[in-house]
This record gives sequence, C-alpha cells and structure tokens, in this order.
Amino acid sequence: MGRNTNIYMFDKEIASEKLYQDLKFKKLCKRTFENFINERKIEFGNSYLVSYDNILSIVKENINNITADELFELIYYIDEELIYGKYDNEGSDWKSRDNYQNKIYEEYGITLLYELPTSTVCYSYMFQYGNYTHHYPIEEIKFDKDDEGENISSFDFLKFNDYMILIMKRIIDGKLDGDSNYYLNDNEMTILNKVIMEHEDNNILHLIIEHEFNFIKSCFESEGKASDPEKNTVYRATEFLNKSIEMKSKINPLKNTRVVIVDSC
Repeated sequence: MGRNTNIYMFDKEIASEKLYQDLKFKKLCKRTFENFINERKIEFGNSYLVSYDNILSIVKENINNITADELFELIYYIDEELIYGKYDNEGSDWKSRDNYQNKIYEEYGITLLYELPTSTVCYSYMFQYGNYTHHYPIEEIKFDKDDEGENISSFDFLKFNDYMILIMKRIIDGKLDGDSNYYLNDNEMTILNKVIMEHEDNNILHLIIEHEFNFIKSCFESEGKASDPEKNTVYRATEFLNKSIEMKSKINPLKNTRVVIVDSC
C-alpha cells in the first residue's frame, strides 16, 4: 500500500449544523455512519479505536478538534457513500470527479486544501514537514492508536507553509534541474513577494533554508533513484510552490483555526 497525504481545513458552523445531522440521523447511501463504524470495528477488531460517539461529539462541538485518524474514517465514509463510483462510467474525467468531491466536502464544512497526487510526492512533502518541525517543533493533537497525520493550529501550519514557499523558490532559483520558471499569475506573485518580505530579516530561517538547499543539491547530484524524496522534491518544486501559495490564499487562521494532515501508509 502506498502513502496517501491530504490536507484539510474546516468551517465548524457548517459541520455542526449539516454534517452532524447527516451523520447522526441519515443513511447517506447504503449505510449510516454508525453502521459504517461498527463494520470497521468488526473488520479490525481491538486495534480499531475510533469511536462513533466521539466523532459525533467533536463534529457537533468543534470539528477543528478532530484527529487525523478520526478524519480519515469520516472522509472514508463520505467517499464510500457519496463519491466512489459516481464517475466510474466511460467518458468521465478526474476534473469532474474532483469538483464533485470538493462540492460534497464543502457542503459539510470540510475543505480539501491539497491532495498529494502520488506516494512519492507524499514522501517528499512530508520529508520537508519533518525537516521544518525538527527546527520549529509544533504542538499537535494526536490519537491514541498511532501516527496517521497531524492536527495543528493554522498559524503554525502557515509558518510551515511559508517555509515551503521559500525553500521551493530557492530550489527553483538554483536551477538544479534546469527549470527556473514559477508559472505564477499576478496574484500569486503578490503572495510570494509578501512572504519574502515578511521573512526578510529572519536570519535563522534563511540559514535553515540554505542548509536544506545545499543538502538537497548534494542528493540531487549524487547517484540514486529519481523517486528519492530529496530528488523528487526538486522535480516537484514548482508544484509545491504553487500549491503552497494557493493554501496561503485560502486559509484564514481566525476562521479556519486548525489544519489536519491525514498521512496514511
């Protein structure tokens, strides 16, 4: 099984009103959410610690407090009941599927900020998350079972996101693979320049970024697989830059107070 990494934010009012009611009282398609959780418990036995009552309570009170493990089960249920199979017919396309998926999520107060496209990309992105949190530890809401991702404050995530913007810009400017294009529109360039100015005097961050760039450069120039996290970071630098700028434009930390990274292997 490959690695899957998705990043989400929430509207707690919509989740409390719409999502809670549907999870508690409705059968979205084939099963109620309670039946889904019970089936998962039968499938996994004592190792399955997710609680139907606990997820309902969190969604009702404040979905921002949901753990990555709980959100994984919730998204799995929504996908199984409302999304999978709808665009399996011949002639359907991924864009239509993604638009429909995002529409369903947002009706429930869930925004999918970034669905990383492949397992290799997941390793590269989370490699940088690990690098950042090594220098700047982040408080996270964890689950009892294991590590299926992170629930962190939006303010902390946006600091990491700024780091991603700056390190990806450094990699692209370094022309390690011969490509130095940003592919940014005027609004995206405005966001990029704002991030650069905000961290202009942050000497410690710039030292970390330069050290990371030199490490990635040495890995990229050495023998190894193109799928290695360090090399793939170079190949995906433009995508990471674009998506990080897009997330910067979408997240309002006063309204969307937490970001959840669902990271499952």
